[in-house]
Amino acid sequence: MRVLMVTSFPIPGEYDGTAMLPIKILRALKSRGVDVVVAYLRLRPPTGLRARSEDFEGTPVFNIPPAGWLGGSGLRRITRELPFDVVHAQHYGGATRAYTACRRNGWPMVYEIHSLLGDEVERQRLGRGLVFRSYLAVERSVFLHAAQVIVLGEPVKQVVVTEKGVPADRVSVIYPGIDLAEYERPGRPGSIPGVLPENKVIMYVGSIVHPNQGVPILIEALPRIFESRPDARCVLVGGPAEAGERYRAQLGRHGERLIVLTGQTPDQVVALSRRADVLVHPRLACRENYSVQSKIAVYLAAGRPIVATDFGDYQHLLGRSGAGLLTPVAASPLAEGILKVLADPDLAASLAAACGPVAREHFAMDRNIDRYLDVYQRAIALGPR
Repeated sequence: MRVLMVTSFPIPGEYDGTAMLPIKILRALKSRGVDVVVAYLRLRPPTGLRARSEDFEGTPVFNIPPAGWLGGSGLRRITRELPFDVVHAQHYGGATRAYTACRRNGWPMVYEIHSLLGDEVERQRLGRGLVFRSYLAVERSVFLHAAQVIVLGEPVKQVVVTEKGVPADRVSVIYPGIDLAEYERPGRPGSIPGVLPENKVIMYVGSIVHPNQGVPILIEALPRIFESRPDARCVLVGGPAEAGERYRAQLGRHGERLIVLTGQTPDQVVALSRRADVLVHPRLACRENYSVQSKIAVYLAAGRPIVATDFGDYQHLLGRSGAGLLTPVAASPLAEGILKVLADPDLAASLAAACGPVAREHFAMDRNIDRYLDVYQRAIALGPR
């Protein structure tokens, strides 16, 4: 089997969940002997008609200009050189770019949704604009055409089935997988400037400004935590740095207890997570958070106690499994939940012990890749709708 993976961003791209997920899928597929080809849109320079061939870890990567997507000539060139059996379109960007070629050539498309389009494009515009409406129109056609759809959460599946009209048997939930071996290898906890061995570390990993992540709720909760636990320090592993400065100013006299670490590589994140006494995800109760993000996979793989807000699939993944303490989406209960874990070593140990089985069942890439291969086989058998 050969898979053409289509993205709207270059590979390797940035170290965020959207870019890293296709890389981890690509690596896992290659470990199973599956041939993979990657194609992505080249915006700069926007001129030129021919795709450029690149390489990523031995995988052919085709950098295709806009003209090559509009008529589908870029993907047809790839299939002449490296025939593929199925197109795996990553996120709405990859799906909307590959749709025309897939429809014209009858290629089965697997559309993997990282989050719901309505909460992604032109979020800053009231009423949204032409770009949003254009993407939405093309994505509507993608849903009608896709042989299979992969979503990152049960609530997203409900939206895809009830609102988008995709038959339930063509929609699969596969959570964002990671390589657990990165966390299982022995290693020392990362050193954090301003954190002493006796300090209790409350840690958040990821974007500290993305609206749906709820970092302001954590910042609002910190004064209550710092007053009860003078030994506590909060570490935000993410950026941008200027947002960290704003949060420190907001905390006033407690500002020096907030440490912001930007520009961390995946290996550094693994080491830093080992130093956490509590890993926190205060995400908001909003439509965009219907998708489970790779952040919680990192948290579970780290095997540290988790405190998170109670929304979406977290009830299933963390609440019922005992791998996390869930709180309402508000600063006061979040603070109480964190303080409870810091004050109760038995509870902390219980939460940490429950993380491993959940990580292996739902997020281990060596297990998830079987799920992807099953979706590919069904897409090839059923074909486009």
